[in-house]
Amino acid sequence: MLAMSALWSSSARSQSALQDVVVVASRFEERWFTAPTSVQVITKADIQNSAALSLPDVLRMLGGVNVRSAAPGQLGLNAVIDLGGFGATATQNTLVLVDGRPLNPIDSSDIAWSAVPLSSIQRIEIAPVGVGVQYGAGASGGVVHIFTDKKVEDVTRAGVQLGSFASTLMDFNMERTFEDLSVSLQAGATHSDGWRENSQGKSQNASVKVKQFVGDGAYFFAELMAAQQSNGFSGGVLGKVGEGDQQAAKFNNVGSDNRVDQSTVRLGGVMPLSSQTTLDVDLTMAKKSNVFRQPYYDTEDALAAGFVSGPGLGTLDGDDYHFSPKMRTEFGNGISMVYGYDMSIASQQGAQSYGDLAQAFILANQGSNPWEYKGDVLSDLQSVQLRSQSAYLMSRIPMSNAIDWSVGARRQVQSFDSSDLNKTVGALKTASATFGANAYELALNVKFDQSSRTYLRINQSYRFANTDEYWGNDVDSNRVFAGELRPQITRAYELGFDHKDVMQQFSVILSQSVTQDEIRYIPSLFHNTNSTDDIFRSSVTANWTTQPTRQSRVSAGVRLQRAEYLAGAYAGQTLGMVPSAIYRLGWTHILGAGSSIGTQLVHVSQQNYDASPSVLAALETMPAYTTLDVFWAHTVGQIDTKVTVKNLTGATYATYGGYAFVSLPKGMGMDSYYYYPSDPRSVFLSVNYRF
Repeated sequence: MLAMSALWSSSARSQSALQDVVVVASRFEERWFTAPTSVQVITKADIQNSAALSLPDVLRMLGGVNVRSAAPGQLGLNAVIDLGGFGATATQNTLVLVDGRPLNPIDSSDIAWSAVPLSSIQRIEIAPVGVGVQYGAGASGGVVHIFTDKKVEDVTRAGVQLGSFASTLMDFNMERTFEDLSVSLQAGATHSDGWRENSQGKSQNASVKVKQFVGDGAYFFAELMAAQQSNGFSGGVLGKVGEGDQQAAKFNNVGSDNRVDQSTVRLGGVMPLSSQTTLDVDLTMAKKSNVFRQPYYDTEDALAAGFVSGPGLGTLDGDDYHFSPKMRTEFGNGISMVYGYDMSIASQQGAQSYGDLAQAFILANQGSNPWEYKGDVLSDLQSVQLRSQSAYLMSRIPMSNAIDWSVGARRQVQSFDSSDLNKTVGALKTASATFGANAYELALNVKFDQSSRTYLRINQSYRFANTDEYWGNDVDSNRVFAGELRPQITRAYELGFDHKDVMQQFSVILSQSVTQDEIRYIPSLFHNTNSTDDIFRSSVTANWTTQPTRQSRVSAGVRLQRAEYLAGAYAGQTLGMVPSAIYRLGWTHILGAGSSIGTQLVHVSQQNYDASPSVLAALETMPAYTTLDVFWAHTVGQIDTKVTVKNLTGATYATYGGYAFVSLPKGMGMDSYYYYPSDPRSVFLSVNYRF
């Protein structure tokens, strides 16, 4: 909450907002007025004066971002965000950064949101259209850049949050400055029993960052982070949204759990090389392991159909190394250039293992038909190594005080080596290939005055396949190498308008894009492939914030979007998991005497279930839903308290649903709708103390 009287009413603060700087558009600080794309900024005060409990919650309520989850809960551990209308492949096309470090995993698993506690966030920048030149692969849908760095003050803060479903959230921050040395420590833990059966979740995280200032704006830093999160997986409820027992876990998910451990070491610094050129270097080394257990698959019921229907244990272990030096040069005539080099090396090993009963069954059925097991291979083993390097250049060229151009280009080359050993082949298979892709952008920025501007931007972005996307399944659920995947290419057009003055801020973006060779999972093939049909996306995004009185603030946003196949057998067919409209409305009011109240309303329109395009046209749609969250906050001295009610109306809804072949007991199955219900009404109390 932090001194509520200073949140919005100060005219000086509003004037300073006109000089706001953003980073997401060029990877260096620049005034929002000169950025070649519209950037939405969420501040620390915005987060504190909201009903958000997790980072995905912040993006959903304050950023208008589409958020879905197959394991929904108040902790937001398995949330997926979708900026560009990519639906099922949103995680692979929306890049999330923390202080310049990618948070997206090297595989297709969910982002570990628990590694970024809300208390550590200073601001969030959202660029909702492709920025491939600036960030390379995986940014076709846009970028969310989270900043935790700030001018360090000597402060210690501890907080605890208690809520429904035995939920507990705790965090601790300590920051100290010793002349030219600053140290930041952060730790947190969360736990929830969950509303659904087997939907429990917990996480722990800790980080330490040391920054040494050496004068003239130069500094070096070292950062160590570790996080662990685990959760039960309830699975889908069979039927359309609202049908079935919403709290019950699916039979083959009873007792299942997923655990993710990750650690990161980050080194870097910023150093002026001259009065015109600044060097920024970042080296990141990360490790991640993922263990998914499904004990059902080692039971007699699972083997009743006469074949092994699935592995009881799946593991993924990976390493990721990034080296990213970049420079900015400011020339005397107003021209600026940002240029750099990105290199990454990633590897991942995966194994699907079988329990005692399943292993005995495999050995007893070697050479039998129709499910033939070769040799004594009792696990499916895969590995992938990726090597990538790219170079890029961006330049801003002023033509006058009111007009400037931005141009940029990037070239990236990625190689992969893959190996596969599974029980139906019984012999090691390997594959390798090298692919290249290009990104470019051209933008025209026209300033009408000191508070309004418009811009036109043309860009191309791309993404390469993730490590686990090279693997698929055969008809007997064995993980196998699924073939080479070409990089997908997205060409986009963006027209925007921004206005910011002492009382309000308004922006609107119109965009269109066409994606070729899109990498998507095809249920009928059981693996990923490059789409033979181009996919067309269009959207209109508008955000407005105003301060009607000294005590009140109102924010509103809307995103209208469409994603459909452009040509081919499915021409005109809209994709699944892409709602046609997202609306948000927020209101906060300072009551005085250290108290404030507020509410956030989010409405998501109907959307198609996630399904094969061959059947989508014949399916029903997921129903629209509206969530209403409210809070009351109060500050006394060093103590901040907040009461939050989530889903005040108790709406029944789901953010994710699909239609496909689903498993039934005793090895049976059928085509069916399924969905993952979200939590009903819940209440939370938080208390924070600043030492």
